[in-house]
Amino acid sequence: MYSHLLDKIGDWNPQLLREIKGRLKVRNILLATSLSLLGQFILFMSFQSQLPTNLTAFQKSSNRYCTGSVDYDVPQCLSDGLDNVIINWQLWSFDIFSLLSLLTCIVLLVAGTHLLINDLATEQRRDTLNFIRLSPQTAQSILWGKILGVPILFYFGILLALPLHLWSGFNAQLSIIQILSFYAVVMTASVLYFSAALLFGLVGSWLGGFQVWLASGTLLSYFLFTESAIKRDFTGDSPANIVGLFNPYFLIPYPEIDHNFLNNIPKFADFHWYILQLKSNLGLTVGFALLVYCVGIFFIWESLQRCFQISDTTMLSKKQSYLLTSCFTLITLGTANWQKIVFQQQSYLSLMQGDTALLMILNFGLFLYLIAAVTPGRQTLIDWARYRHVAHLKNSPRGSLIYDLIWGEKSPGILAIAINAAIAITGISCFVLASNTNMNNKIDALFALAFGGILAVTYAALTQLVLFMKTEQRILWAAGILVAVIVLPNIIFLVLFSSPANNSFVWLFSVLAPLVVLFYSGEHNSLVEPLLAILGHFAILGFLILQLTRKLKKAGESATKALLVGN
Repeated sequence: MYSHLLDKIGDWNPQLLREIKGRLKVRNILLATSLSLLGQFILFMSFQSQLPTNLTAFQKSSNRYCTGSVDYDVPQCLSDGLDNVIINWQLWSFDIFSLLSLLTCIVLLVAGTHLLINDLATEQRRDTLNFIRLSPQTAQSILWGKILGVPILFYFGILLALPLHLWSGFNAQLSIIQILSFYAVVMTASVLYFSAALLFGLVGSWLGGFQVWLASGTLLSYFLFTESAIKRDFTGDSPANIVGLFNPYFLIPYPEIDHNFLNNIPKFADFHWYILQLKSNLGLTVGFALLVYCVGIFFIWESLQRCFQISDTTMLSKKQSYLLTSCFTLITLGTANWQKIVFQQQSYLSLMQGDTALLMILNFGLFLYLIAAVTPGRQTLIDWARYRHVAHLKNSPRGSLIYDLIWGEKSPGILAIAINAAIAITGISCFVLASNTNMNNKIDALFALAFGGILAVTYAALTQLVLFMKTEQRILWAAGILVAVIVLPNIIFLVLFSSPANNSFVWLFSVLAPLVVLFYSGEHNSLVEPLLAILGHFAILGFLILQLTRKLKKAGESATKALLVGN
């Protein structure tokens, strides 16, 4: 029967069968079983030791799981007629359910990400990845085989923990719908993170052995940070909620318990998406989270298929990048506090500035990804430069330079980044202009958005110029120079000129320029400094584009001459 099942799996997905045969050894299964059961036993016994005893009630002590009046945030212990302590079993069971959910998310997603990236690195090191590419399997079949097969031992260990998880959830009086909705969130998040891990494994091989630990360490830090920050700060309508939304623990279901200790569990306390009121409605919240996850999965898989089939192509086409920016702007813009900033007559200046700043920070992360995703390499640009000498003779729009820069697969990505910046700026500008703040504050916010856009295009031009160098490890050089340009000016200005509140003009030439204009320009009541700084940024951008144009023209002429001589 086992061999018959393997035959069916092999017919459906040969890559999955390959992973199963390589990992489901008896020793590995016994180890996964032992670790899972041992971990559950330790978890259960640790909570068992926290229960109050009859002696605790006799001494009139307090305990989290007692049911008396709350004194210093801890309830007093009460006894029944037989002198047995009355225990809040619902809260105790929910704590087990909650902690087991957190541990499951961290172990599954972090360890699974580590295994997938390490597996791809091993395949590349052994030169078996190219052999897999040449197989008759589709890219989707191979990648799904990796996702389902590489972390299969973790899947098995988590399945063994399901009985304890379900038991604690039912004892906490959670409904089966609530528990299943959480499972749907975890499974969809797993697809999202594991797909991203495969993409990072394909495009980040230049990092060497550091690649695996960078990805898993960053993901673990994110989960620990959000798990802690959610309980304190992630309340109300704020773009920061979108950061916590990618932690499945943020969407854990919670029972209706009239108890002070449930006030600090992670949940949407007062959250809207535009006019859609999510608040503590689990169904709407889960639906919104799944929608966001699916959008992320769609774009990651577009990149995965491109990079797996052609290793030296860009992660996204320019058309796909415009769609990604539009979706990202639509989703993140809806998380701002429209209810107070726009729909109420009272002015909330600090709230508008804070939400605008958070939206710009989120878009800054997006544009770092877009710069990496649409910027072609040196050889691709050389081929494009040689092709341009032939294509300009065509009289169709597709042969024009502007059309090629906007839509072309091999052309430089600077104009595409500028268009993406325009899309994001347009969306946030609508939010700023609709806010109930005075015109001077709106102008400051629009100037801040302009600085954000020009910085994104400048970083894209710098990255494209570095990637066109003849040196080895161009990607490493591009990443290092970009990080240096972003970080070093802030350190230098902080040492020489103190805070941005002083000498704000100097700080307008750093990555913090949008925030400086947003929060400090009102103190000077002058548009001269921002305008001069924008002109300075345009001068820097023009110099970078001029250098790139000169290099492309020279490379195109050289390649064309070589082609003519060869013919």
